[in-house]
Amino acid sequence: MAPKLAVLAVLASLLGAVSCELRISLYAGYGFPPPNPNQPFKLPPASPPKNPRPDLKVGYYAAKKCPQAEEIVKRAVEKATPGEKAGLIRLFFHDCFVEGCDASVLLAGPETERTAFPNLSLRGFNIIEDAKAALEEECKGVVSCADIVAFAGRDASCSLSDGKINYDVPAGRYDGKVSRANDTLNLPPPFGDLKLITYMFAAN
Repeated sequence: MAPKLAVLAVLASLLGAVSCELRISLYAGYGFPPPNPNQPFKLPPASPPKNPRPDLKVGYYAAKKCPQAEEIVKRAVEKATPGEKAGLIRLFFHDCFVEGCDASVLLAGPETERTAFPNLSLRGFNIIEDAKAALEEECKGVVSCADIVAFAGRDASCSLSDGKINYDVPAGRYDGKVSRANDTLNLPPPFGDLKLITYMFAAN
């Protein structure tokens, strides 16, 4: 009996060490130190407010010879699984929170946003690619990936809420050509409380 207890004690200590290391790496990956219950969380510096885009318009592609753009994206989203639809909402959020809604999160390559720790679990890229392929057949070179991500986020929200969440999406975004992994450090961490999340949204 004693040897079995000794083995269990060793395993427990090893598992504790692993979970501790994992927790520390998780916080470090988001650019935040591990929380200290004896020390209040220090809020990050606020970013200057971004100017609105007056050139974005609802129904933008109706005048760009691609009136079916939003419907084509919607059909691609409808084929997605519930998990992929939730992933599309998160994908849109992670794209917009880093330097605006420019689809820079889609860019592949070393040290891009897509390779950053907070984005390693992102889903829905395949749905965006399917929508883009369908749009290229309908109206080649017209609809930006940034608008596809925005439409898909809206359509996924509508589908998962059984139509309770639905809204018009102004379009006319340009695709970003720069994507840096370090820029994701301003994303709200999954362990943030309401005060921190509200502050970070207001700062952006």
